[in-house]
Formats: sequence, structure tokens, C-alpha cells
Amino acid sequence: MIPGSDAGKRRWGFSARERRAILLLLPLLGALVWLVSEALRPRFGDGALLLGDGLAGKETPLAADTVGGGASQLFRFDPNTVTYEELRLLGVAPRVAAGIVKYRAAGKVFALPEEFAACYGITDSAYACLKPYIVIGEAYRLQPRPRSAARTPEGRVPAGRSVEEPAQEELSPDAPLAPFDPNRLDEAGFVALGFSPRQARTILNFRDACGGFRTAGDLGRSRAVSGEMFARLEPYIVIASAEGGGEEAEAGRVARGEVRSVPVELNRADSVALLAVRGIGPATASAILAYRERLGGFRDREQVTETGLVTERNWELMKEQIWADSCAIRKIDINFAAPNAVAKHPYVTPRILRKMLRNRQLKGGWSTIEDMVEDNTLTSEEAGKLAPYLHFGTVPL
Repeated sequence: MIPGSDAGKRRWGFSARERRAILLLLPLLGALVWLVSEALRPRFGDGALLLGDGLAGKETPLAADTVGGGASQLFRFDPNTVTYEELRLLGVAPRVAAGIVKYRAAGKVFALPEEFAACYGITDSAYACLKPYIVIGEAYRLQPRPRSAARTPEGRVPAGRSVEEPAQEELSPDAPLAPFDPNRLDEAGFVALGFSPRQARTILNFRDACGGFRTAGDLGRSRAVSGEMFARLEPYIVIASAEGGGEEAEAGRVARGEVRSVPVELNRADSVALLAVRGIGPATASAILAYRERLGGFRDREQVTETGLVTERNWELMKEQIWADSCAIRKIDINFAAPNAVAKHPYVTPRILRKMLRNRQLKGGWSTIEDMVEDNTLTSEEAGKLAPYLHFGTVPL
């Protein structure tokens, strides 16, 4: 034996009891190290405070769904100019607010309030709270088609005059009121109610397009009539029969042989052709043409009843004299159409428009109407109504 070997083993070896203690201690040390590393590891979730927010006041950030809550402040804002700090005051979560600012810096312009709803992180409930406070600035909102101002004999615009006229002018809240029929007023009559001449002409054009006002609410649908103005005028609106003498006029047209025996194709007919159909008077013909323009064309003849001017009796008279060629429908390229072009369609409600814009931004577009149902952009019923009016352009990969 080598001298001192037993002493060496006793110096560097461990007893069985000591080895058991070490085996128990090692897992405890490993767990302690993991806990310390987890506690020190930074987190960047939705609920994390930005450094600036932490230094400003150590406030808890609000998620997008808590907009309008007790800790937020609601005020009028333009999504084209609102700052990150103002979005945070409105209750928008930090990451969502930063995304909106970056989205805008990349060139996005919000021309409609609905486009703000398409921003990532702005839920339907958050948008419902913020919508009354969204104000699109004059420089960003959709402008009316420019009209030429009066020019001098040399063709110049006089000093102080603009080639483009503003969409609206201020209304006079002090104009005297008396009972009136909006179907019988001319431009001067509407001006006497407190409208500007430009607004009066807009109302007259709207009245001609819809075939006359059947109810007081029809006047309020004109874009020239604000909610405040309509509330002021409504108690004084008295509307006579929109199409008086209809049966007598119809009987006269039949006696004169003006009723056509060949069915009229709705998508190509003009007002003269429509007036030759039994059951269609001047107001109904104007309403059909205006509704056809909004729809992009009729897919079937029964859609004329959606104008609101076709009674059951008139429908029975006209249904065998009209038909619709669905091939003549003007379709919307849903993957590339501007929001205002989609919003004009009568089957696209504000709720549908918001979902379309949001999902189109996230996905880049759709290939079929079934894709829009699958991602809950449309219900099956909504898809059935809109399918004939949508075209799906090629979506870039």
C-alpha cells in the first residue's frame, strides 16, 4: 500500500450522507437561478409601460377596448394630426398608438372616420367610443368635384374667388320658420329657411334624384342638411302626396297608348322608357334611376321595390313589363376600391365597411366571396346580396 493513500481518500472523498445532501441541494440551486433570471428578464407585452410613460407618471396603460373608461379622456381629434401622447390620453394602448403614428408616417391619410377603424388594434367597441370625437381636417377629407367659378371675359378667375367652392356654408339659425312643403320650395325658398344658395341647390338636386320627399326624414338624408338644422326644421315640415293623381295619370297614359308591350330592361332604360311602364310615375322613375346608380345595376327586377316608392299595387302592374340583365352590373373591385366607393353601395353598412377595411388591410384582399365569409367579413346572407356586385382583382403575393 502507498503510504498516506487512505488519508488522501478521506480528504477529497464524501461520505454517503454528504453525497445525499449534495444531490438534494443541486435542484434547489437550479430552481433559485431560474427564478432570479425570470425576475430580471425584461418583458415587452401589450401591458408593458413605455419608458416615457413610466417616467411621466407611472400610470397603468389602457388597452384599446378600455377607450372611454374612467381613466381616459375623450376629446375631439383628427387622426391625421393626433400625437402619440394624445392617443394615450384617449385610452389607446401604447403599442396601438405607436402603430397608428408609424402608419401615418408611412403616408396613410384618413379621409373618412371609418378608415381609422381599420387600424390594427382599434376594436369595434373602441371605435364606437371614439367615432363621435373624430374630426377629419379640411386638408384631408374627401373634397367635392371642383366646379369652375365665374370668370372674367379674359378667362381669369376674379381676385378673391376660388375655382373650388366649399362643400357647405354656415347656416343661419335665426331664419324665420313657418310650415312648409319641401317638395314645393325653389332655391329661394330653401335660402329663406336658412340654407346657403349652394346648399339649396344641393337639396334640389337630391330631391330630383330621389323623386321627391315622401317623409320629413327624406329631407334629413340630404348631405346639405345637418342634424341640427333638420331638428330645427322637422316640426314645420308638411308633405303633401308625393305623386298625386297617380291613378288618373296612369289611366290617361293607358288610354293614349303610351304603355309599352315590350318588357323594359332596367339597367339600360332611361326615364322615358321607365315612364312607359304601367305603375311607374315620374317620382318612381327618378327613384329607380338613382337607386340603380348607387347599386351599380339591378341583378333582378324585384330590387326596384327597395327604392321605397313602389307600392304592392304598382308592383303587380309593372312586374311583367320589366326585367334585369345582371350582365350589365357595374362591379366593385373589392381588393383595390377606395373606401368611399365601397361605402356608397346601399348593401354596405358602416359595420360591414369597417370589417372590410380592417380585414383587407390585414390580409391584403380576398380571392372569392367564400373567403370573405370564412374570415367573418360577411355573413352568408350579406355575401349572397353583395356577390353579384363584387369583383376580386389579383392580390399581390
